[in-house]
This record gives sequence, structure tokens and C-alpha cells, in this order.
Amino acid sequence: MGDWIGYLAFKSFKRVVNFLPKQISCWVAKLLGSLAFHLAKRRRELAVKNIKLAFDCSTEEARELTKEVFQDLTVKFVEILGLEKWTEIDFEQKIEVEGMEYLKEAYQQKQGVILFTGHFGNWELLGNYLTVLGYPMNAIARMYQNSKINQEILQIREERGANVYDKKGRGVKKAFRSLLKKECLLILGDQDAHSKGEFVDFFGRLASTPKGPVVLAQKTGSLILPVYLVREDLNQYRLMIEPPLQVAKDATAKEQQDKLQQLTSSLEEKVREYPKQWLWLHRRWKTRPEEAD
Repeated sequence: MGDWIGYLAFKSFKRVVNFLPKQISCWVAKLLGSLAFHLAKRRRELAVKNIKLAFDCSTEEARELTKEVFQDLTVKFVEILGLEKWTEIDFEQKIEVEGMEYLKEAYQQKQGVILFTGHFGNWELLGNYLTVLGYPMNAIARMYQNSKINQEILQIREERGANVYDKKGRGVKKAFRSLLKKECLLILGDQDAHSKGEFVDFFGRLASTPKGPVVLAQKTGSLILPVYLVREDLNQYRLMIEPPLQVAKDATAKEQQDKLQQLTSSLEEKVREYPKQWLWLHRRWKTRPEEAD
């Protein structure tokens, strides 16, 4: 019963925000974000703590940025719900690209391409855009608990031809095969990886980081490209593609860690530039080195 209520609320909200002009729907989203900021005490306090430690700022400054983070998340959700209405002209006119030559060259080498990003900017729009450009896109993602909502979101993600695999079960194997077929694989590599991760520096603190991008690159011979798609204005976005990283088949553990640090440092640089567009609300530094021993 709970799933049905949640699903009906989701469908109603989707219809409303897709009916409203973009400016008004984003205004509504920001109001909801402000409400969530006041109601979600634990997440709010966690974000404030993370931001204070990352930027060495005051509590007041951290709270203000945290409020903007909540608003960005709700606006992002509204943007995702409206992706089905985007035309090829929308993608062409609304997204400015920097570094597209790196992706073109990497894909032409037919080695497989791992696109590394984080819970930063609009990663859902990123996957849709690259699919529209004709790249064979695959992604690993966490599925929603509500199966009916999950099916709706999955349809948005895969509508233009991308494949989205569950990070649990056989999803990782399917993603691995996509690289062997010389396709593109989008990976969000910025959540706490518990005892299975590699500790690298992120905002001056050691963070347990998923090794997946580097391990997959080593095993498949794929190139890794850091990619980030951020919102610049209401209907304007910027896609930033950085030069590729290559992991040798015989790379040592230290060399693999260095590559992971390069990726993490790349993400940190972008988060510093667009701080409200990263997910400060999750426990990124939850696992400590002494707990992983």
C-alpha cells in the first residue's frame, strides 16, 4: 500500500512540474528544497559539518551553503523528471561543451571508455546527452526501493538507448562486458566504499573511495575520462570533459592508488568551483582508515 501511495504522489508531482513553465517549476522545487532543509535535521547537520571541515568556514556560512545544496537537489529532481520532453535541439542549444575532442579521440581508439563523475551537477542529464550524441552508453546505478518509481526513473534513464545496470547482483558483470565491447560506461565514484575502498585524499581528509573505475580500466584496457555536467543558469548547462587517464595492465597497487587520487582530486577541483552542486548530505568520510585494517 505504501508503495502505491508513494508512486501516486510521484506521478502527480511529475505531471504538475512538467505542466508548469520551467521557471515556475524550479521556483516550486526551491521552495520544497528549503522546506527539506528545515525538516531533515540529521542530513542538514551532517552537510553543515562536512562543509565546515572542507572549507574551514563558519557555521552560518555552512548553513547557507547547505540550504542551497537542498535546493539544488530538488531542482535537479525536477530537471530529471522533465528530460523526456527534451528534443535534440534542446540538447544542442542548452549544453555548452568543453573538451569533447578527448571523448571523440578516446572512443575512436576502440578501447572502451570509462566516464568518471560523481554525485555532482546533473549526472542523469549527462548520460542522456551523450546517448543523444550517438555514444553507446551504459551506467551502474543504485535502484530505487519503490519498484514502481524505479521503473519510471529507469524509463527516463534508458529512453534514448542507454543501459542502466543495478550495482547489486549481476549488474557489474554486465557493465564489465560493455567495456569489452568497446562501449562507454558512466560511473559515479564518490561515495564511501567502506572497507572495500582505497583511501585517498578528498578535501584534506582520507576518504574510502571505490576502486571500480581504476580496476575496470586495468582489466579491460579502457581509458578513463573525468566528466562533469553542471548547471550555469536556468536553461544553460556546461559539460566539462578532461584528458584521459590510462591504467597499465601491470600497474602496481601504488600506481592504481595514484590514478584514483587523480580522479578524486579532479572531482574536488570541480566541487570547489560549484560547491552547491555536490551531494554534501551523505557520509562521504564515514569509514576511517583504522576501521578498515
